[in-house]
Amino acid sequence: MVMSAGQVKGLARENFPSFLRQRENAQVLDAWARGEQRQANEHGLHGIKGEPYAPRQVTEEYQQLSRLSPNPLGGLVVTSLAQTVYVDGVRRTGGDPSKNMDVWNTWQQNGWDAKQIPLHRAAITHGLSFATTRPDKDPLTGDKMAKMSAFSAKRMAAFYDDPNDEWPSFAIQADPINRFEGFQSEWTVTVIDDEAAYYLSCENNGYDLDDWTFISYEEHGMKVPPIVRYANSIDLDGRATGEIEAVLPMLARIDQNTFDRLIVQRFGAWKVRYIAGMAKPADTTDKVAEALRLKIEDLLISSNPETKFGTLDATDMKGFLDADDHDLRMLAAITQTPPHHMLGLSSNLQAEALAAATEGLMRKSGDFRMVNGQSHEQLFRLTAYANGNAEEARATDMQVRWRDTESRSLVQTANGLALIATSLKVPVQMLWERIPGWTDGDTERATKMVEDGTFEKLVAELESDIAVDSAKAMQDAVPPEQTSAVGAKNAAKPKSTGGSDKGGK
Repeated sequence: MVMSAGQVKGLARENFPSFLRQRENAQVLDAWARGEQRQANEHGLHGIKGEPYAPRQVTEEYQQLSRLSPNPLGGLVVTSLAQTVYVDGVRRTGGDPSKNMDVWNTWQQNGWDAKQIPLHRAAITHGLSFATTRPDKDPLTGDKMAKMSAFSAKRMAAFYDDPNDEWPSFAIQADPINRFEGFQSEWTVTVIDDEAAYYLSCENNGYDLDDWTFISYEEHGMKVPPIVRYANSIDLDGRATGEIEAVLPMLARIDQNTFDRLIVQRFGAWKVRYIAGMAKPADTTDKVAEALRLKIEDLLISSNPETKFGTLDATDMKGFLDADDHDLRMLAAITQTPPHHMLGLSSNLQAEALAAATEGLMRKSGDFRMVNGQSHEQLFRLTAYANGNAEEARATDMQVRWRDTESRSLVQTANGLALIATSLKVPVQMLWERIPGWTDGDTERATKMVEDGTFEKLVAELESDIAVDSAKAMQDAVPPEQTSAVGAKNAAKPKSTGGSDKGGK
């Protein structure tokens, strides 16, 4: 049953503060992921500020060094995982292994080959992201088509009766209109439940009921709130955490290390020359004159035997560099990011060494695929329902296909697949998708070539060309003098006329 305007306003006012808290935390994590953690200094998460501590007497020089200190390592952690998770198709168990379900066409029409990347990155960074589906039309052709949209935790929050429910009870999607002095003055808000989408406007962050204005509503006809939740890591209590939040103290410590090292490089990495016991110039004029006379190649000489000359050594940088190295190694271990990504080590690694270095990342990627593969399947069922395809909407046996992004030697992969095909008698068509870089389009083309005989014809032509080339190569390999001798020998032989020689006597 559609809610009344008063019910919608009351529901929005009660839950909007939760959305704002989620949005603020997501903004902080987003800043750390982009290497703009200084912007998160005002609203630190867990008490972690985005700007390193500086000496009390702060000068413009110190401020400039502080601006050079942020490291975009949070973005590297996110990117390393996001580049291992790409959806390449969706199929049903027991169906045609070479063909995707019909709902995959809607995925393609909505351009989700590309949109899945920011959806995954938002889940990895903020801990949560969301997708929605509703019946709509293709803007180009006007044909019926479900419209799929993606939202980050900065723009949407979903609310569940139980954290383990498949569908939320309702969701709030909001975007700010005006902003001044860090305060949002007005919002456009959409409340979505199992019946309709309700459109409202909000002022002053919606703490009072009078701040809310009901505009209109639109029934979506989906029977459930058409919201799908994606999570980087979620527990049974519904707590979702991203990759950055848990390592915020370590990221801040690395920035502090960088700032301290820059200060030492700027002020303590030089030898200091000193003179003790030399008479000072009598007045200011003499001081200026002495300063002008001294050049880099000049020597100072004193007639006073008590005068001492010496230098103070520069601060050793090794400790600061070792601290950076230690924290980066610990960050790589905790986040399961390949160490050579963090430390800038040589990328000229053998396939086996590279696979070992990325093993932890691929295990973490497997967890992400397991959790969010289920979310994608939920989204596909919802999209099929929006398209009016009841059969695929009931297809709880569908399986999302993830692209293989592991680092392997192509030769070893080919040898392994060939051994599986010959020793275990596995059909080669089932092994095609195990080839690195192989796509569903490649599978469809290969299947068509096998079915219409094009593949066999192509192989036969190749074999024929190889045979001709081999015969020509053998002929060209015979030495010229040997060819002449063979020709002379053949010329000396009597030629057969094929008839009797009696008439010639």
